[in-house]
Amino acid sequence: MSRSHSALTISPEEIASLFKLFPKGIVAVDLETTGLSPLVDKIIEIAAVKITEQGEVSTFHQLINPLIDVPEFTVQFHGLRTEDLATAPTIRKPLRALWDFAERLPMIAHNSTFDLGYLIKASHDFQIEFPPLDVYDSCRYARAVYKKSESGPVNYKLSTLAEFVGFRLQHHVAIEDTFACLKIMAFAARAATEQKTAMEKSFVFRLSHFDRSDCFNFSERLKGLAVLVQQKELVELDYRGGSKEGRTRPVRPIGLMPLPKGPVLFGECLLTGMNKSFVLKKIKSYQKLEASLWREGASA
Repeated sequence: MSRSHSALTISPEEIASLFKLFPKGIVAVDLETTGLSPLVDKIIEIAAVKITEQGEVSTFHQLINPLIDVPEFTVQFHGLRTEDLATAPTIRKPLRALWDFAERLPMIAHNSTFDLGYLIKASHDFQIEFPPLDVYDSCRYARAVYKKSESGPVNYKLSTLAEFVGFRLQHHVAIEDTFACLKIMAFAARAATEQKTAMEKSFVFRLSHFDRSDCFNFSERLKGLAVLVQQKELVELDYRGGSKEGRTRPVRPIGLMPLPKGPVLFGECLLTGMNKSFVLKKIKSYQKLEASLWREGASA
């Protein structure tokens, strides 16, 4: 099953715009996965596009056999089924090849905390060293540039931004998403009036900030939470800290991710309507929250 698109290109004008942000070059990366939790789900496709300091453009693409069945609910997004991946390699060699491909160039992705979370977790699992490169987020960058602009995009989803910059995107085909990411950064760079501030807001982390002894510890008592997250169930957290101290938190989970401060549950706090990160070691207890009961309680 071919997923590469050789006709995709980056124009000299776009490269020039990207060099204003990344003068030594840049690598864009995108993944397709079995779910939304880097701590428990698996990579099934990796794509990357590299622009070197000399302006040379090269691509990396590989389907991955996750050694588990691909959940049917994810197939509607990426179109990859278990049988499509049966003859693909497992993650170890492609992951080493990706880090070699990236060298030490800055890396960008759209909502990069998720994509890099998978790569970091897999590297940890197989004891693969990753380069100490800086990671940036094209979503954060676009938001910083256009937040106060009346002529900006209606939202900051990859598909919306791709349309905004004039790129016809076949979304959830990883190699296309990497090109979209680069084109969004290049387009926004030309519109930025406070370039330094936008770059600071788009910075996510440096890979060397991950302490392997702390970032991936997933307590046995939270195994059931991982199941609820995968099943897309609402959960109620007894959580230590934050502005709602002493009050349980109803949360719509999005994913479980490794971060330098420790693994987190990322989800929508239903008390505020905002997406937040809940540090796992601060979760004292949890339980499934019935949607009907939440609706009744919220309207009372």
